[in-house]
Amino acid sequence: MFHIIVILLVVLSSIKWGTWSRWREFLPTIYYFAFFNMFYQYISFSIKPVWELKNFFVNMFLTDTIYTMIAYPALVVLFLSHFPQDKRSIIFYYVKYIGISIIIEWLASKFHSIEYFEGWNLKWTILFYSIMYPLLQLHHRKPAHAIVLSLFIVAFYFFSFDYHVH
Repeated sequence: MFHIIVILLVVLSSIKWGTWSRWREFLPTIYYFAFFNMFYQYISFSIKPVWELKNFFVNMFLTDTIYTMIAYPALVVLFLSHFPQDKRSIIFYYVKYIGISIIIEWLASKFHSIEYFEGWNLKWTILFYSIMYPLLQLHHRKPAHAIVLSLFIVAFYFFSFDYHVH
């Protein structure tokens, strides 16, 4: 039930406040977000997870698919629609999105809707969201830069959590 509520809130917020007339402009960043989420799911399934959704909607596959295909695109549209231009506003904007995401994940852990493994915890979540949102904006402006930087970040996580590709 938790995941249904989160997905509905993200979609409804995006419908109300997102600029859906610009969705084509945001599409490459939506693909970027979806690709890296699916990449994590592949690594998680084939090697080991550092976090995993629980109390899903029907099953894990369907829940993650709904997040990837519906909630995350809505989030990208919402996030990029009103991205500010001045530095002070940008910092506040990041803090707002990072803070809301952390609160949602903290609530997910309290409602046993997410489980952590391999030393992942809320501190890693804070780091993750602090990287994720700036990368979404960077990808929107300079996709090649974001992809290259993302590869280094993936390597950092692989190293930090002792992933071994067989």
